[in-house]
Amino acid sequence: MADKKKVSADNAAAQGSGSGSGLGVWALAAIVVSSMIGGGIYSLPQNMAAGASAGAVLLAWVITGIGVYFIANTFRILSAAKPDLKAGIYMYSRAGFGPYVGFTIGWSYWLCQICGNVGYAVITMDALNYFFPPYFAGGNNLASIVGGSILIWGFNYLVLRGIKQATVINLIGTVAKIVPLILFIIIAAFMFHFDKFEFDFWGENASTAAKLGGLSAQIKSTMLVTLWAFIGIEGAVVMSKHAKSPKTVGRATVLGFIGCLAIYV
Repeated sequence: MADKKKVSADNAAAQGSGSGSGLGVWALAAIVVSSMIGGGIYSLPQNMAAGASAGAVLLAWVITGIGVYFIANTFRILSAAKPDLKAGIYMYSRAGFGPYVGFTIGWSYWLCQICGNVGYAVITMDALNYFFPPYFAGGNNLASIVGGSILIWGFNYLVLRGIKQATVINLIGTVAKIVPLILFIIIAAFMFHFDKFEFDFWGENASTAAKLGGLSAQIKSTMLVTLWAFIGIEGAVVMSKHAKSPKTVGRATVLGFIGCLAIYV
């Protein structure tokens, strides 16, 4: 009973802090997409090509996509079945398995987010070095540390000023990510040569098989990359207390997943 009262109190606080925000489906879907699509997407093709054939890569995307769909659908079901739980995956785990598991999940999740933010800061500063050499060389020198810290704290300041304002910035950033990718896909479609794509499609050539291994080995090595590409699927769930309704969270999660899968494949 005491644990149930604590959960109810936490939910009431979450609802109170999220009242009036009312993020819609597209705003939450943009958060999901932005969470999943990072700077690493531009290196996905070369990372996959180094360890698998074209056929193995497609199978890895299909297998991973099916698995992540079930995760997204689980979030959709939970948001509809437990609309009072509005503090993200932490609250789901606490309500289902107790305070210790809830704490462990929450602590682990935010630790991963901290490491991820550091990684994004390094990538951003390293990219800026292209325009301002050699001030941000490697993304890990003193200037990069200062610039990355300003970037991270700047986003925190925007969030503290208001979730809607931060969401608008995130939406702009998401569009800035997706538009170049869509343009690349369109250009690649016109330049695509199917005869080259289907050459040694399953990696059965003797020299290829000796280097990459069998089909199952290729799929396994590629799935490490494909699974990493879907990290961030929980973005809408984390922001559920700011959503217009619980159904909005589920729809945004599935919509963001489908959009990212289409771009990846």
